[in-house]
Amino acid sequence: MIGPVLAALLAPAPLDAHDARRTFDLLLAPASTDAERASILVALASRPDSPAELTAFAGELRRRASPFPVPRRDGAIDLCGTGGASRPSFNVSTVSAFVVAAAGTPVVKHGNASARGPCGSSDLLLALGLPIDRAPKFARESYRRYGLAFLHAPLFHPTTRAVGPARRLLGIPTLFNRLGPLSNPAGVPYQVVGVPNAELARTMALALAGLGTRGAISMSSEEGCDEFSPREPTHLFRWTGQGVVRATVRPELLLPGEDRRGPWGALTPPAAAEETRRLLAGGGGARRGSVLLTSGAALWVSGRARSLASGLERARDALDSGRAEELLHQLEALAPRFAGARGE
Repeated sequence: MIGPVLAALLAPAPLDAHDARRTFDLLLAPASTDAERASILVALASRPDSPAELTAFAGELRRRASPFPVPRRDGAIDLCGTGGASRPSFNVSTVSAFVVAAAGTPVVKHGNASARGPCGSSDLLLALGLPIDRAPKFARESYRRYGLAFLHAPLFHPTTRAVGPARRLLGIPTLFNRLGPLSNPAGVPYQVVGVPNAELARTMALALAGLGTRGAISMSSEEGCDEFSPREPTHLFRWTGQGVVRATVRPELLLPGEDRRGPWGALTPPAAAEETRRLLAGGGGARRGSVLLTSGAALWVSGRARSLASGLERARDALDSGRAEELLHQLEALAPRFAGARGE
């Protein structure tokens, strides 16, 4: 069975939804070997990124996911990066989720543990004591109470576990890195997505448009990070519902000096949890600057702010008022009820 699939993946002809379904059927089939899965992943990695193909593959992944229903009228947003950046950074989008939700915008953040870096989104949340890997019930209850849910990808995409060994065997970014931000089981109408380079940022914005997203920002910093840089320009592509607009964010025009100084690189899960608590308590530095830019962008693209600058001011208020920190405390208080939960 693998021969026709590999032939299609290695051919220059565009892939469609049928090709995506056939590829996933073979990738996830119990009878497939890790070697076969690895060969498919390598063939997929050899193809140039195409918005239409990413849309087809993301649609197939969403179709197979366990749904997380959220009313479209909520206007919820996801903040998620692809990973695989040449320069790993702090878990900015995860911390920003607390800030954005505290500013009044519902957040359904999709994420996972890191396959290669020191700390993924799920690694940080688990280090904070939140049982995001136990059962979907915690995510449902935290969203119902506080407008904030963290969706641990393996819980909501159980069929993709079969691909894990092949991905680890390869040790390189694969199609699944790009599909992660596109496959939120909630199908949220707004997204902020970080990617490793500007060329892919435009492709991701167009793929989000193809998936029916109302508004999205896909960005990459000149430092090679899949987050907003507090020091160097960040290039973004904004999907407005009518077209994709490119812009460059210069942090020195939006952030004071104290929010641009200091380290903002990746940390181990315990250190990242400690840094998250410090930032939510009002701590400064470059990591705070990146969180402010990311949160401001989320509030802007979701229509809660007129501009990036005004979104940043709303984000600063959510941090400095203590509301974002209080939201973490509320989730910590909720967590013991689900610590032993498994399954549904």
